[in-house]
Amino acid sequence: MAHVAIIGSGIIGRSWAIVAARAGLHARLVIRRAEARADVAKAILAAVENATPITPTVAVDEVMKRITFVATPEEAATGAGYVFESIREDVDEKAALFRVLEGIAPKDAILASSTSSFGASRFASDLQTRSRILVAHPLAPPHLIPATEIVPAPFTALETVETTFELMRALGQKPLLVRREQPGFVMNRMQGALLLEMMRVVEEGLMEPEDVDSIIRDGFGLRWAFLGPFAGIDLNAPGGIADYLKRYGFMFEDLARERGMKTPAVTPSVVAELHEALRAHHPLSEHSNRLAQRDRLMARLRALRRDEGAH
Repeated sequence: MAHVAIIGSGIIGRSWAIVAARAGLHARLVIRRAEARADVAKAILAAVENATPITPTVAVDEVMKRITFVATPEEAATGAGYVFESIREDVDEKAALFRVLEGIAPKDAILASSTSSFGASRFASDLQTRSRILVAHPLAPPHLIPATEIVPAPFTALETVETTFELMRALGQKPLLVRREQPGFVMNRMQGALLLEMMRVVEEGLMEPEDVDSIIRDGFGLRWAFLGPFAGIDLNAPGGIADYLKRYGFMFEDLARERGMKTPAVTPSVVAELHEALRAHHPLSEHSNRLAQRDRLMARLRALRRDEGAH
């Protein structure tokens, strides 16, 4: 791949440039105003320096050398193997940009949007080469957080998805397939559900905002740093996740009814699917070893926070 093109020099665009350059690729980052380049370069340098523990063998100056600033999408996309769109969340602006990109990027280049709101069907359905277009939505900033949702549209070619997965893994990202388009995809909907409940707690005067944040920072977050919520509750019952939901599933059913759900939430089918998925990766015979590893990692994380003054 000759280089990657990045359209948009905000937080996400700058971060994608670091991801690519850190992995050894050259990145062309569009900055339309020449007078803004010094500030962008300064922000990128600081971000690269702060992220050195992730790739300690990669020199900061080498990363910076691989990032080139250009003035137009045409300069960036010409000859690119992959194009990241990271402009603001405006569907009309994205549609206009992708019409331009279709005409200037190589015909085999993949065009990916970093949108966090809407699928590619909203802005690329009328393009002739729409089969090479999808969404690659990261959590901000991707040079620090590897999880990246890969969201194909109904018209996206399987080869486009497979190539994007290969590239993301080569860049050090963790690609996660979202099988169907939906507003907010999955990560933002999960985050939104949590934030809505947190805001309800504050609105109803149950807790102070700082204490609600502390529930995550000093509670769930310590566990979720190493285990997702499913894997976390899997360790909280001797028989794993199915055992946990047998014991405590009524709480989630009560919450679901409270929110107006008319059908059961903790169904036998979802319990079976969760149990089979967890057991495929983590046999119950490893339960005690996993618990011990969780405890060691949580202790180390708490010590790191203490030493960094973040406890």
